[in-house]
Amino acid sequence: MLCPVYCAMLVSLLMRVPTNFSGRWRVRVVWQYATIFVVVLGLTLALYAIRPYLADANVSLLYLLVVLFCAAVTQPGVTLFCGVWSFLCYDFLLIPPAFALQPESPLQLLDPLTFLVVALVAGALAERSRQHASLIAVYREAEQFRATLLHLVSHNLRTPLAVIKTALTSLLDMPTLSGESRQLLLDANQEADHLNRLINNVLRLSRLEAHALQLHEDWNALDEVISVVLARWPRATSDGVLSARVSPTLPLVRFDFDLIEAALTNLVDNALRHGHPPVQVTAQKCADEIWISVQDAGPGVPEPDRARLFTRFSSTTSKGIGLGLAVCKGLIEAHGGRVWAEFSPGQTRFTLALPFKPYSDDGATHDSPADSGR
Repeated sequence: MLCPVYCAMLVSLLMRVPTNFSGRWRVRVVWQYATIFVVVLGLTLALYAIRPYLADANVSLLYLLVVLFCAAVTQPGVTLFCGVWSFLCYDFLLIPPAFALQPESPLQLLDPLTFLVVALVAGALAERSRQHASLIAVYREAEQFRATLLHLVSHNLRTPLAVIKTALTSLLDMPTLSGESRQLLLDANQEADHLNRLINNVLRLSRLEAHALQLHEDWNALDEVISVVLARWPRATSDGVLSARVSPTLPLVRFDFDLIEAALTNLVDNALRHGHPPVQVTAQKCADEIWISVQDAGPGVPEPDRARLFTRFSSTTSKGIGLGLAVCKGLIEAHGGRVWAEFSPGQTRFTLALPFKPYSDDGATHDSPADSGR
């Protein structure tokens, strides 16, 4: 009675040779089916010859080993075929009455049914493991591509940009320039600086994501950082579009000068490009933090876009690529700080908060990885 059912199961599995393989891969899968067929049949004949000397548990373990080995080295369909073929061979030769697919008791089917369950579970686990290994391989290739791209950006783009910047600076020093020519050169010089900041943002973001950013911390005065940042926009500063207000009692703060300068430069650049003048930079001590704020008179970011404001490649305008704020967030969090934005009618404020610690003259500059316990 069970014979037609068993035969149908076996035939259906043999018909499931994958068709999405081509060439040598399809031949390989067919060879896997043929090999498992021969191995299980040979094992069954050997067990039949020594059946009187073996316990049922030993026989079951041998079939289970074959199924598990099959799951480790073959396709999921081959593993399922191995389980069903083992079930049929075990039932036909090793379960009384021999040479029949009708057991004397339903309990005798417990062991061969175990093969089917193990085959299904082991096949699924093996396939998941293969997919995981494939994802790891893809990730490694992506990391290699990222490293190659960074090398391209850092060498093949920054070098010609430095040459362009040098040429523009030299031209601007010429006293015979007309007013219109000087303005064109100033605009080109400003855009070259902006392109240089974009390249630096890409490099810093990549180092942040790879946990490869190094902090060179020392005690610094925030007014010096702010002065360096404002010096990047001399015309905006002289016209009153960009200004700063720093508390005269602000203490020394321990941070990486270059990284905080980069974070603040991104905020000021963002306010000048996407906000509305005037833009003001303020610094003050609030409880156990030092707050550095960049405020402009713009309406800010639309409500639906605020949740992804500090997400990389998230930009609310067609002029930006959405790296500046993401880099700011990463650089400040690397210092153990935080960053946030506040919006009110006619006012937008971005604030960087650095942790404040009392000054100690240790006489040394410490280097630490950005992800070490922060």
